[in-house]
Amino acid sequence: MTPALWNIEQFRENVFRYAEELTDDPDNPVPKERVILQLDRDPEFQTILQKWHKLCGAEKVRDWKRVLALAETHAREILPSCLMCGECCRHGSPTLHVEDLELLRQGKIPWGALYTLRRGEPVHSPFKDELVFLVDERIKLREKPGGRQCLFFDGDTQECTIYADRPLQCRAQACWDPKPGEELTAQPYLTRKDIFGEVDVLWDLLEEHDRRCAFEKLTAAFKALEETRGEAVDQVLDLLAYEDHFRNFVAEKLNIPRSQLELVFGRSFADLVQVFGFRVDVGPDGTRVLVPDAPSEEAKEE
Repeated sequence: MTPALWNIEQFRENVFRYAEELTDDPDNPVPKERVILQLDRDPEFQTILQKWHKLCGAEKVRDWKRVLALAETHAREILPSCLMCGECCRHGSPTLHVEDLELLRQGKIPWGALYTLRRGEPVHSPFKDELVFLVDERIKLREKPGGRQCLFFDGDTQECTIYADRPLQCRAQACWDPKPGEELTAQPYLTRKDIFGEVDVLWDLLEEHDRRCAFEKLTAAFKALEETRGEAVDQVLDLLAYEDHFRNFVAEKLNIPRSQLELVFGRSFADLVQVFGFRVDVGPDGTRVLVPDAPSEEAKEE
């Protein structure tokens, strides 16, 4: 259908479609939402949008050509600033750096919104688009359950709810240019030692937990399970039970809130079994059973 016959809804629909075509090129790192938002804030586009319903057919065709040119310009000439388009927030939560510790101490970000990825755990590299194993631990903001959206991303308004106090990675990364995010990896990451290192009793217990419940031990247990064709299942279940007892015993003795357990101890072994294609079911009598499941597609992003 010619632009001369479009109503305002059809006009906007075709604007979005054209923006998508402009950003379909795999060599173009700029997301469609960014181009649309930048175009939507263009005064000339807003003028055309507001008067569209009053234009005659020939005027619509003329202004549509102008909109195409504006869209192409915005796809090429990206403004070097965050427009709060939500693109970064929808695809993962940030990893924290030492500089972010002050945000935590000031209460700008609650402790319960954090979790730890421990050394050896598999994660998706945001730069290599592949699965890697962590050499050092990372602390991240939580994602929303069942997805990768950052916990603080408001899906209704498409805005960050802590934008004024967002972490360093959020302030540095640019959805239109991966370079600032890559350069940020040279900055020191926040670790549990930065947070708990001066609490001797707790820190000693965390080091003991890391020794006895390292991810490598879970990996070895599942390797034995595979090699014995399931006969070593008790080895896995014993490890799960021990890790669960350790974290809950320490949490009870030191009054650690349950909302902060994944920050203090990292993800539980019971949650990590999904990495190996299993899940843990609990029977009415409390007995744990290891059940084959679809492998998790959601290794966390580094």
